[in-house]
Amino acid sequence: MNKGFSLFKVFGIPLLGAVFLSATLFAAEEPAPGVKGMSDEEFTPAKEVLEVKYVQMDKPYHMDVESLKGSFNGAKPVNITLQKQDKAFPNGGGSVTGAEVKAVHDGITVYFHITWKDPTRNARTIAVQEFRDAVALMFPLGAVEITPAEHFSPRMGDREKPTNLWHWKADWEADLLVKGELEDVEVQYPNMHDDFNFNPYSAYYHRELITSVEVLSGGRAANNLLSQPGRGRTVEDLNAEGFGTLTTQDHQDVNGCSHYEDGVWTVIMYRSLITQDPHDVQLIPGGNTFFNMAIWNGGEQDRNGQKNISTQWHPATLEKVAWQ
Repeated sequence: MNKGFSLFKVFGIPLLGAVFLSATLFAAEEPAPGVKGMSDEEFTPAKEVLEVKYVQMDKPYHMDVESLKGSFNGAKPVNITLQKQDKAFPNGGGSVTGAEVKAVHDGITVYFHITWKDPTRNARTIAVQEFRDAVALMFPLGAVEITPAEHFSPRMGDREKPTNLWHWKADWEADLLVKGELEDVEVQYPNMHDDFNFNPYSAYYHRELITSVEVLSGGRAANNLLSQPGRGRTVEDLNAEGFGTLTTQDHQDVNGCSHYEDGVWTVIMYRSLITQDPHDVQLIPGGNTFFNMAIWNGGEQDRNGQKNISTQWHPATLEKVAWQ
């Protein structure tokens, strides 16, 4: 009996441990419920090509959808199918099933025109229960080949395969319309109590508090774009090399404008075709690239990874300018 128990300690326990470890590793490799793995279809670009048409245009003094819409009359739209983000946590979305994209350039600036249906306009993120409407375009950096044999993830790119993202946000545009270019808590709660305003002995302290707001506000002190008043733009320019790597750029080059009417968002994002920033996609007339997109529906509490995405890259070609 003792001999058998000794043999079990020598051989049995390590064997059981190996079996348990194998089962654990196998389970870890299995996708979590509701999360899918990557498929070859995701590494195969869509067949329909977005033709970025060359147009001669006079830039309006004030960039808005109404002033720019005539420039897209001859542009051919591409319909993008969207689904919920089902790869990385936090996942979800799925309330927006499609969007229409068309684009033009004038030899200097490129303009992307995006429309989608959304029953509610959500353009404020002051209260914790509020979430914005938003849309993002993503481009691979440099000349790339995207095939099932040459993997380049349409979901935020890959390590050493960086992407450039343009992220329009409804609340950033709303900020531009208010004094100080930043909607803050007093807009959400106009009747809130402020101890400093009602304390007759706090005048000096209150003044010191206001002048030191950049020190007290960690986001402003860190130059976080989300905390900065006077951003002067509605689009954030970012880079990513896969999930968890999204980083805002030090130099912001993209801007945009929008219009919401009858349950439809129209967003136009624009940027110089060529920039001096090596982290920007360079869009050359006569050349080609790929793009992908995502949409957030604030009315359905979309934020971060909970969004509506396309799971394929979409090819785009830029028409040559008249003098090429």
